[in-house]
Amino acid sequence: MAYVIGIDTGGTYTDAVLLKTDGDCGRGVVRKAKALTTHEKLENGISESIYKLRLTAQETSEVERVVLSTTLATNAIVESKTGKVGVIIIGERPWGVLASEKMMHVDGEVNIKGRVLSNVRSEQVRSLLDDFLPGLDAVAISGASSIRNPEQELQVKSLVQEKTDIPVMCGHEIANVLGYLERTNTVILNAGLLPIIHGFIKAMETSLKKYHISAPVFVMKGDGSIASLAFIKEKPIETVLSGPAASMTGAVNLAQIETAIVSDMGGTTTDVGVIRNKRVELSHGGALVGPWKIQIRSAKLHTFGLGGDSNIAYEDGKIIIGPERVLPACRGGIDTITPTDILHYTEEYVLWDRDKSIKSIAGLADRIGIPKDELVKKLEEAVVRKVLDVLGAHESLPVCAVGAPARTWYEKAREESGLDAVIPEHHEVANAVGAATAGIRETVEATVRPGEEGRGYLAHTKTGRYFSSFRKDALQRAVDISCSYAKEVIYRQNLELAELSVICEDVFEHNGKLIYEFLNVSEKGVLLSECKDGERHFIETVVRVTAQGKIFED
Repeated sequence: MAYVIGIDTGGTYTDAVLLKTDGDCGRGVVRKAKALTTHEKLENGISESIYKLRLTAQETSEVERVVLSTTLATNAIVESKTGKVGVIIIGERPWGVLASEKMMHVDGEVNIKGRVLSNVRSEQVRSLLDDFLPGLDAVAISGASSIRNPEQELQVKSLVQEKTDIPVMCGHEIANVLGYLERTNTVILNAGLLPIIHGFIKAMETSLKKYHISAPVFVMKGDGSIASLAFIKEKPIETVLSGPAASMTGAVNLAQIETAIVSDMGGTTTDVGVIRNKRVELSHGGALVGPWKIQIRSAKLHTFGLGGDSNIAYEDGKIIIGPERVLPACRGGIDTITPTDILHYTEEYVLWDRDKSIKSIAGLADRIGIPKDELVKKLEEAVVRKVLDVLGAHESLPVCAVGAPARTWYEKAREESGLDAVIPEHHEVANAVGAATAGIRETVEATVRPGEEGRGYLAHTKTGRYFSSFRKDALQRAVDISCSYAKEVIYRQNLELAELSVICEDVFEHNGKLIYEFLNVSEKGVLLSECKDGERHFIETVVRVTAQGKIFED
């Protein structure tokens, strides 16, 4: 028998599951556990959750993988607790606020077509580095059009690495879209996370060793896929928003549904997203974390201040729920009332001190002059209305509800409104199940555009800018390079390639409107769309290659 351990660190709890790799997801859950999340040292809560799984010696020896979803990167960015990063800007500075206070400017310029207009001067870079490097934990490098031609970023990186052993990251290595400010801040934040993630991984490895778990460790990414520790050590920013992505992946696997709205009700918030064809729907604009917009592939989410620990107040005859989180009375909160306290009062969910919940509710009932049971009924109705309000802004798809409080509150919402809701078995640990069942996926993009002054075509890829006289040749080169790059990411994680998909989309202009067409891709190559003179004007072809890693043996 082969097993996977899935772990998720949430705002309140760290969940762990032991999952069999055969059979369907729901029947595969062998054991599950919860521990309080230890925010100052996440590895402590993770260690306790593993301990509570009570693994036998045989189960331990048969664990194939450990997959972790962590809030570490998100918390570090929001709380401004990243390492000290210096950013080197090549050429024009991006407009807006940078995520680093220490900046070094060097000459150099690449235009939007990827042609070098002004060279980087090696002697200038070397002379400035002596004063720039001391005190830094990492260096980020960014140039305006580096995704069209990364050679200047790579040149500066090489010069920095001659002088220091601290991590050095380039903008084109992290993000592949043109937004200069967002790309620069993404690489700065990623560089700042490097020393933090390295320390966390070391602590995690120590915890696993304590329980004699020698299986490889993978980490959940914000797009619903996972990556090896080696990958995450270089790109920790990919783990931002991994918790909600894990819950959505777990929901679709537990409920065995292909398309649904997933509502994950946790301790602090309710995260709502959409699964289509068993894939997490992604945000086209990246992710907003604290004050920073970052360019990563992440789940498209709507977050609401409704959770098991949401504060419930009674003001001017109105019941107000959230968005503040408080310590529930049952866990030691002073005169607080939360949805968790309501469930302790009704005995629908009792994990802590029920008497303290009753006392807190009784105190409010006395102040407003109504019986306790009547107050609880009103509070229940208010929470249900809030649940329905959260879902009301979304399209009419079936709802899959997960999270520890989900069964009680969504069943009440279903009784109240006829809500089309599925609450799967093991819903309370859907996040950990999602981590355990997620796959390894790498998506690489490239573009083909007309060359300068209409001469030939340029393929802009992860590895560089390439000129071809003919569009078909440029496109084939973009596809070949992107396929090789995506497969190499899978192979570097010691996995076999399970699947490789190639999507090519042409963009034309005709009578002032943009026309989009998907191209036919086969083993023989790419069949181009027709582009007759005078009818429409070729703008670009976007190439998107996705490589899927093989997680388990057949």
